[in-house]
Amino acid sequence: MINLILSLIFIIYYFYLKIVFGGISFSGFFLVIGILLIVYRILKKKIKEEKVFYKVLKILISVFLIVFMITESLIIFYPKNSFETKSDYLLILGASVKKTTPSTTLKGRLNTALKYLKVNSECYVVVSGGKGNGENITEAKAMKDYLVRNGIDSNRIIEEDKSTNTYENFKYSKLKIEEHSRKRIKNIKVKIVTTDFHVLRSKILASRNEYKNISFYASKSKLSFVPTYYTREFFAIWKTIVFDR
Repeated sequence: MINLILSLIFIIYYFYLKIVFGGISFSGFFLVIGILLIVYRILKKKIKEEKVFYKVLKILISVFLIVFMITESLIIFYPKNSFETKSDYLLILGASVKKTTPSTTLKGRLNTALKYLKVNSECYVVVSGGKGNGENITEAKAMKDYLVRNGIDSNRIIEEDKSTNTYENFKYSKLKIEEHSRKRIKNIKVKIVTTDFHVLRSKILASRNEYKNISFYASKSKLSFVPTYYTREFFAIWKTIVFDR
């Protein structure tokens, strides 16, 4: 019965996102899991008859769930909000742009950055993100335009418009910051603005790019997107740990 309830919840959640928001990246995962749970319920008796296979399946699922819960706990509880810490540069990590308009996620990051910039007038801001599919301008340009419209002096804004992922956000922003400050990145205080689910992975990737004096000020995920974002981030974290060097 629990399997059936979970499968219905997952499938309903997928269609909710599809109907209300037009779907979001990775939401199909919940549809697939919902269908697999229904298939498992139908074939449960036959699967149990294959004792060795059933035992191995239970072990694999148990290990996965343990690793999943530990990883999610680290993602959830990693420190995300250090507003008081003063920084030399504020680095806003890019997210998708709909033609020329920041997405909901990116707008959340920008509004969070504005709170900090308006009370820390000596801090420069780096907007980081290139041009992706469905984007008429770079993410950096969309971010700069948004900040300027909301009262931030354009002379404070440094555009990094080559990056296509988070690792490159840090890589190319590092070059911009070092060129602008004429200091090594390890000697510069950088505050990173991203979304709550993304902070832990950002910390890992920042460290790989030699950022030492960093802190975070994260925006909150839209409640409807939390299950998708945090589940997707589990796989992204492990991809970063295992494959991205």
